Amino acid sequence: MKKIHLLLIAISCMMFVISCNKTTENPVPIKIIEQLIIPDGFTFESTMEKEITIIMPASVDFTTLRSRVNVYTDYPLHGGTLLSSAAVVENGMSAIRVKVPSSLQQLYIETLAGNVLVSILPTQTQKEGGIIIDFNEPISFTEPAPIDGLKSNLVNNSDIQGLRLKQANSFVNLVQNGDFSVNIFGTMSDWPSPMVADGKWYITSTLGVNYARQYVQGSEKMLRKTSSPARYGGVAQLVAASPGDLITFTSDIRSTGNASNISWLFLIPRNAAGQSISFYSIQTNNTSNVWLTKTIAATMPAGTVSVQILLWSHIYGGAIDYDNVIVTGPVNDSDDDGVDNDLDEYPDDATRAFNVYYPNATDFGSLAYEDLWPGKGDYDFNDLVLDYRLKQVLNANNKLVEFFLDYSVRAIGAELENGFGIEIPGTTSSSISSVTGTHLTEDYINLNSNGTEAGQDRAVVILFDNAFSMMTNPGGGFGVNVSLDASWVEPTMYQLYVSFAQPVLLQSTGFAPFNPFLIVNKVRGVEVHLPGKTPTNLADVTLLGTWFDDSDPLSGKYYQSVSNLPWAIDVPVKFDYAVEKNEIIEAHLKFGAWAESGGVLFNDWYKELSGYRNANLIYTHD
Repeated sequence: MKKIHLLLIAISCMMFVISCNKTTENPVPIKIIEQLIIPDGFTFESTMEKEITIIMPASVDFTTLRSRVNVYTDYPLHGGTLLSSAAVVENGMSAIRVKVPSSLQQLYIETLAGNVLVSILPTQTQKEGGIIIDFNEPISFTEPAPIDGLKSNLVNNSDIQGLRLKQANSFVNLVQNGDFSVNIFGTMSDWPSPMVADGKWYITSTLGVNYARQYVQGSEKMLRKTSSPARYGGVAQLVAASPGDLITFTSDIRSTGNASNISWLFLIPRNAAGQSISFYSIQTNNTSNVWLTKTIAATMPAGTVSVQILLWSHIYGGAIDYDNVIVTGPVNDSDDDGVDNDLDEYPDDATRAFNVYYPNATDFGSLAYEDLWPGKGDYDFNDLVLDYRLKQVLNANNKLVEFFLDYSVRAIGAELENGFGIEIPGTTSSSISSVTGTHLTEDYINLNSNGTEAGQDRAVVILFDNAFSMMTNPGGGFGVNVSLDASWVEPTMYQLYVSFAQPVLLQSTGFAPFNPFLIVNKVRGVEVHLPGKTPTNLADVTLLGTWFDDSDPLSGKYYQSVSNLPWAIDVPVKFDYAVEKNEIIEAHLKFGAWAESGGVLFNDWYKELSGYRNANLIYTHD
């Protein structure tokens, strides 16, 4: 039977290759894809993986608190999209793994202690490809002196930007007149002086009202400090607080005039007698006349009944402006999972806390296949084009509870009736509680009771067993959304849902799309995987290394030809694939250079940039 099967595939391959010969209408490329010289070990990945380690301030007690860290592709206000979220665990650290396009150059990290835009190119903050952000790096200052001989419990790097996590959610600002829209100030002798929690800002006598007051610029009101004979001084407000409260303090700061100007944000817990117990601080000496946002966070120590919010400045010339002072606390956690309601995407469910996305919260990636493996394909990579977006749900311990995979078949440039599945690394079938959202219309897939495929060591889910059941050509025949002279068929969006019997470590499952594979023409043993990915238990491994395939399990080479060509690619965007009968290098003009460079050059080859594509050979529809 196997010989008959191989003969049928061979005949099908020959007929399909003949039907896909190039026409004389298309320009002849400098190279055809088989002439590319592709380095060994290159697996056509358009993405890279990054490890991000966040070391949170020692001033915050994470014994029970599980605050949130967010990773974006850029500033959210600049269009950055959410990639991943994670909890800060008991040791005050958060470790996040993200998979991002190789062309991405920076990530925006958001925490309760502040936010930072970091380069993901090699820098001094990265070790072995990872990113380390430590919120405990020391800084020095000359004024003011330590309170009661105490040393500051928190210092922050000046590159850290301010808190935005809570500002996008509901919160109560503990300070009053945080935008300085009301021109009411009191005075106090100096910063250790007793204060009243009356919602009023108090100015130290070293500045006086002549050197710290409301300032109006256009229609915007703010606090402006100018140089005084003492050169330093502060403005403070007292708010109620209790031991164990997490207090965050954020302010916009702008400075001009002298490079020696320095600004500090202070949190100063006070006891019932009004005496300072400790203090926490962050500084900046930016003088570029650009607004920066800075944040400090701390857990209030035993004996705290109030906390002083202090804006302290050391001014040699010019001015320092403050605006949008926001103080939050304490944490409100309805489900007692340690995650603040404002940061918890499931505030009433202790088993769930955060969502992790790929490619991100809004966009889709694409898988594109050639289906004649182990025979030679025509390299238009449109035999199956599948769009996908993954949402993984984590609990407060950063373990995976469930995931949702939105997917749709966008193109079928094949005659073969192909199925599609995913293998989930680091899991077994018994790891899965249930599977829904699959579409099985044939009779060659055997399932376990939980919806996973039977006979597999790792958990395998078959999303569909015949692509033509997902998308049908209304004109009859084969081929959908690959020819410009045929009608466009609108894809249908489906959602796969997988829940786990017990939460599992996110790291164990790897990244989306996990290990996806095509099942060729309803023959279960014929699997087509991404280059470098291993076959499942039900694959016919005798096909490896036959015909055009050069797989060698001993060397770790899988699903690539002698010249290292693949039968599948994974693109971190919605892929603009080639029109039927056109090689990918004819449509995407930088694909060849990218492949021959081993991914170094043109790692954004799939984008619609000048000189990157032959638009006439990219499939489009009205």
